[in-house]
Amino acid sequence: MRYGWPGGHECAVALSFDVDAESAFVFRFPEKAGRSLAGMEERRFGVRTGVPRILRLLDTYGLRGTFYVPGYTIVHHTAAVRSIRDAVHELGAHGNVHESLDTLSDKEEVQVLEDQLQIWRSSLDMRPTGYRSPSWELNTGSPAILKRYGFAYDSSLMGDDVPYLLDTPAGPLVEVPVQWLLDDAPMYRYAPGSGNGIADPDRVIRMWMQEFDGMRSENGCFVLTMHPWISGRAGRLLGLEQLIRHMRAAPGVWFATVGEIAEWAASSGATGTLTRDPAAGRS
Repeated sequence: MRYGWPGGHECAVALSFDVDAESAFVFRFPEKAGRSLAGMEERRFGVRTGVPRILRLLDTYGLRGTFYVPGYTIVHHTAAVRSIRDAVHELGAHGNVHESLDTLSDKEEVQVLEDQLQIWRSSLDMRPTGYRSPSWELNTGSPAILKRYGFAYDSSLMGDDVPYLLDTPAGPLVEVPVQWLLDDAPMYRYAPGSGNGIADPDRVIRMWMQEFDGMRSENGCFVLTMHPWISGRAGRLLGLEQLIRHMRAAPGVWFATVGEIAEWAASSGATGTLTRDPAAGRS
């Protein structure tokens, strides 16, 4: 069954960026965050240098991206977040201090959500409608919580390669799916002593091109997830530009924000054939 993209397009492409800054480091290693200048500076590179580079690249090709921002980043790097907003890109919520939701009770999860929404109101005078969970961890009750708090979509799960619906007591929540293959962190991220290698950007871009070609042949939704502190490095950004050129050269490609994809799925009825109850785990 062919998926109904707007204008007869064959596939959708969304370029998304998780602007974590130091938040994940602070959450995972609170004892180090106060002393490790090296760890904090590596991540500050993302908002200091990576974000401006990414904005310039997107502007060069006339593309809009989706940037998911923790409350921590809004508080500590307000100017960088406002620069994204002022460039008319989509902003979405991404936790408060990059908390792993699977470590929280429903009550704690609600409190974290309320805390970050208060930061959005006080610092940006706006309320996000899109959400991506830190580390792509969602609890079975998370979709209902998001729906109750007015979110239109989530982009954290991997249950399809086109948008689908999550059933909740508060109504259906659109899910715009992701996948680890299209995340820069498993490819490039290095932690001293971990033994993890750093992939060659040429190899990564070849994989991403192949996945795009496959998604296009399957009428799918290609959602690329990047982090400014990782993909904002100069050589990797050149690789991203190669990928953009490859995708732009293909006919029938709809470049959109994740929010635009979710809005199309909700308004057109063109959601995936499977509607899932996250609490029951059934389809």
